[in-house]
Order: sequence, then C-alpha cells, then structure tokens
Amino acid sequence: MSNPSNSFLETLKQRPLLADGGTGTLLYSRGASTEACFEHLNLTKQETIQQLHVDYINAGAEIIETNSFSGNRIKLANSGLENDVWKINVWAAKIARNAREITGQPTFVAGSVGPTGKLLPPLGDTALDELDYAFKEQMEALLAGGVDLFMIETMSSLEETAIAVRAARSLSKLPVVAQLSFSVEGHTLLGATPEDVARLIRDLGDDAPDVIGINCGAGPGPVFDSLIRLTAAVRTLKIDADKLTFSCLPNAGQPSLIGGRPVFMSKPHYCASYIEPYIRAGARIVGGCCGTTPEHIKEMRKSLDNYLSKATQPIIEISPQETVLFHPDSLDLPDDKPKETLSLKTHLKNLKEGKNNKDFYISVELDPPKGAGTKKILAAADLLYKAGADAINVGDSPMARVRMSSLATCQLISQQVGVDTIIHFTTRDRNLMGMQADLLGCQALGLQNILALTGDPPALGNYAHATAVYDVDSIGLIRIISQLNAGQDIAGNTIGTPLNLSIGCALNPTAQNRAMEIERFRRKIEAGAHFVMTQPIYQVSDLTDFLEQFGDQPLPLLVGIMPLHSSKHAEYLHNEVPGISIPEKVRKQMADAGDAGSQKGLELAEELLGEVRSICQGTYLVPSFGRYDDMAALIKRLKRKTV
Repeated sequence: MSNPSNSFLETLKQRPLLADGGTGTLLYSRGASTEACFEHLNLTKQETIQQLHVDYINAGAEIIETNSFSGNRIKLANSGLENDVWKINVWAAKIARNAREITGQPTFVAGSVGPTGKLLPPLGDTALDELDYAFKEQMEALLAGGVDLFMIETMSSLEETAIAVRAARSLSKLPVVAQLSFSVEGHTLLGATPEDVARLIRDLGDDAPDVIGINCGAGPGPVFDSLIRLTAAVRTLKIDADKLTFSCLPNAGQPSLIGGRPVFMSKPHYCASYIEPYIRAGARIVGGCCGTTPEHIKEMRKSLDNYLSKATQPIIEISPQETVLFHPDSLDLPDDKPKETLSLKTHLKNLKEGKNNKDFYISVELDPPKGAGTKKILAAADLLYKAGADAINVGDSPMARVRMSSLATCQLISQQVGVDTIIHFTTRDRNLMGMQADLLGCQALGLQNILALTGDPPALGNYAHATAVYDVDSIGLIRIISQLNAGQDIAGNTIGTPLNLSIGCALNPTAQNRAMEIERFRRKIEAGAHFVMTQPIYQVSDLTDFLEQFGDQPLPLLVGIMPLHSSKHAEYLHNEVPGISIPEKVRKQMADAGDAGSQKGLELAEELLGEVRSICQGTYLVPSFGRYDDMAALIKRLKRKTV
C-alpha cells in the first residue's frame, strides 16, 4: 500500500471500513497469562502478536490496532516497564506493519491508545501535564513505528479524551479516531453521556477528531442505542458532518465469569447482524472489541460485503426511542388487596409438613432504584401485590451496576406495601463482619427471606475499578446464615436468640459447565439452603434434564420466568446476557409474532409455567422493560388456576 496515511480518510469517505476484534480475548485463548502485561509481549512474544494481526487481516479486517492499548508510562509502571515505553510502542507498530506485509492486504495500522487510569481534579490529583506527557510519549513512539492513524479508545473521561486528542493533533497530521466506552445504561464510568461527547467535539473545534465513536463497554444492542444518541446529538448541535464521521466497535455481549475467566456471550452471527444497522445509522468504521475474535470479524466481513453489494442506501436518521413504559401516576390500581397471599416462611412450612400442596408461590423480581427516588418501585410493588403476588424479590446491584441497597428497598416495600420480600444478598460488597451485621439487621427489621448469592464482579459493571470483597462465596454465605440460625456467629460466639431466616440459593440449569453447577448445587444444599431460585428458563427440558442428571431435588423450587417482549429482546437476552439461553424454536416463534411479540411472549411464559408446575413449587417472574401491568395480568391468571 502506498502512502496509507493519506488515503485513510479518502477511503472512509468512499465506503465503510471493517476494523479488527479484541486483542486481549485472543491472547487469553492462546495462553497469555491474565497477570501478564500484554504490551510487553511486543518484546518477548513478537510472533504471537504478529499471528494475531495476520488472523484478523485474513478474516477480513481492513484496520488492525497495534498491541499498545496500555502502552503509556502510567499504565506500564504497574508492571515496572515505564522505561520501556519507546521500545514497546515502536515494536507494536512494526509488528502490525509486518503482519500487513505478510498478508499482502491493503490494511491500515491504527496506533491503539487507551486511558491512563489516572483521574484529574476534582476526582483525582493527577496533573494535566502528566497525562499530556504520557500520551505524547506513547504517540511519538507509535509514529516512529509507522502507524497510519491514531485510535484513542475505551475512554471514560471527557477531559482525558480531550487531552489525548490534542496531543495527537500536536504531533502530526495523521487521522485521529476517538472512542468512548458506554455502559448498558448509556453513560461512561465517569457519567458522561453521548450528548456530552457531542458537546466535547463542538468545543474541540479545529482539534476535533476525524472520527468519533464507541467501543467496549457493552454488547451490540446497547452500543447501537448509544450510537443513535450520539449521532442525533451531533445533528442537533449542527456539527459539520463533512468533517466528522462515526465508529462502532462493541463487545461480544456482557461477559460471564467461567472458571475465573471472562467469557463473552455474543456469537459471531449475532454481532454481524448489527453491521448494517450501524452503517445506516452513520458509522463508517465497524468492528469489535472485547470478546470478538477472527470468527466474529469473518462474519462481520460477510455482512459488510453483503451491504456494499446492495444498492446504495442513504444514512437514515433514527431518533432515540422512549423506554419508560411504566408511569406510577397513571396506573389504575385496584383498591382490593388479594384475600390470600402466602408468606414464603408459611409456604415452606406447609410444604415441609405436606399441607396445601396445590399452593403455587409467585414472586416478582424488581430492580432497586438507580437513585434515591422510590415512588416508581413502590407503585409497581403495590400493583403486583394487589394482583396476587406473594412476594417481591429485589436485586443487589444486579450486573454489578450501582443501585439502591436491596436491604433498604425491601424494607420500604415491606413497610409501605405490606407484601413479603426476598432479598438478594451478595458477598461481593461485604466482608465477614458486614455480612453478619446486615443479616442481624434483616432479622430485626422482619426481612426474613435471603437469597444467598456471590454477586457479579465489579469488573463487569459500571465501576470496573471498584474492589470486590468475596471473603466467602454463596456457599460460604449459606453456612454463615445457617450458623446464625443456630444462634452463633461465624466465630462461634453466641448471638443470644437464634435467627429465623429462610435461606435461598441460586441454580442455573443451562450452565455451560453442568458438572460444576451440579457440584455447587449439592454443596449449597449441604450448607443449609431451604429453597431454590433458578435462572430464567425458556423450555421445560432445561430444568428436567438438569434434575434428571442431578437426582432427587429435596428443596422447594421457584422457577425463573422472564416473558419476552419482542424478537429483538429474545436475541439480546440469548446473545448478550450471561446465564440466559433461549432455544431457537422460541426465538423463531417470537420472530414470527412480529408486532404481536409482547403478547406472544406472555403466552409462551404462561404455557411454560403450565408445563413446569408439576415439578416446582412456585415461580419468580421478571418483568421486561417495566411492563408491570402485563405482569399483573399474568399473576391474576396464574392465581385463578391455583384456586
């Protein structure tokens, strides 16, 4: 390729370009230690890095990123490599260029520049000059190595992004791509929104990057939503479209920890299905980030080629959709409370004594508020209780995303609505002292139903740098509660009156490693669990196959049911949410339902509950998109069948 630096922007004007996928993902899979400094491999394992680039080019990538994401001196200092900034980055560029020569493909080499991990005042005490120096030092080495453009990526801070972009502009006339990382909720770790990014671009003026975009943070669906918001905000601010274009490089869904390592959920064909929507919404660079592999890029190549082979379609303007579907003030709540709802303790006692075997326990899962406002969740709990729900179970900052305390939320629901509650209680955020203190508080407040969970690690959520505790896992927590129920704390000290807490444990019947799930389930039962709550399932065989392999199941079982809302919702859950697997048959039924997807989802949920009633003692329902009115109607139908 002759003079690729000058041709990058011209090529981008002519057609969209496909970037490569995740570097860390591939290095993990090829034996690199999770404790290793990947950038140091540019000096010690050059053939490994080169082959990675070759594999992405052969898969169809037209842009490959250098292995230099954490190649600034601040990050390298964590491994004692701050004096090797020049060598590491020069070689990062040389290795990528060598890979291009080996394949003979017209590929652009992008110098990857990630965040420093340091914060400016008032959140931190790092000086602006320190960050500026770190970025310029790294970029100068990448320039010396021969990169064609700079790709500043996975940024959370608007201020740090501006420093990096200005540093790149001050050093050369190479094209600059700047990408920020948005969570599923649509903001960065430091709270910046797509609209904030658009304002940053306006304020940068002549220093603005040539491409602004999104990478990492979330899977294809949420990243698409953030892209729509970003492009809409740029149009609103009337930023010159001829001088700016967009990029979109999502993760392969949300990761799940399996064997202590993150495993990403989205399959290649699912990620590839978003290529055309990204382009039609304005993106000119598409590709992947964490979890994407050459297999993902190969499928994306097919999708991109298919798009390019069709008649040219104009970029469409898509407005962000309203997602708030539940308005407490507009609900017509029935005045009459159900005459008979079961407390979980009573239900468990009846089952143990062989009484009321026809009772079917119904709980509904609600996420606690993101802020301190409780009006919406209390109105939802009241609606569901009046429809006949026996309990409300409340998550503990699910998906490691900060929300109101589950203990406080349950107490408010219990006091103001009067319905039984089940607390999701994780070991992620509490040490041994904190766990026991909160459990004593639960007993004193009358919150006696505990679902013992390990909790999603912070690295998967919106505070990736937060520290997890994990003094024990969920099995250890069950043992602690059992000991408190026996009148002693974990150290063997008497607590006076024994606690009387009902202990729940989680079960994932569709776990990839079934042998491990069976072993952990046995240990949870041995530790003293009283009841079981499964991950949402979508076919009865998910549960029956697991139980057949496990053997006799001695505990009452509450089966998780999350009604589907649409075909897009089904594909998102299947491909991007850890722990949820939706059979192809069900996804096809949702696709065939078209605009009637919401009703079809409820019908499928009710049919499934009818099939599992003979092997479980209850259910917990998970509302989709805050459709509590639909959930209330489903509860009423289920309760009528119990009578």
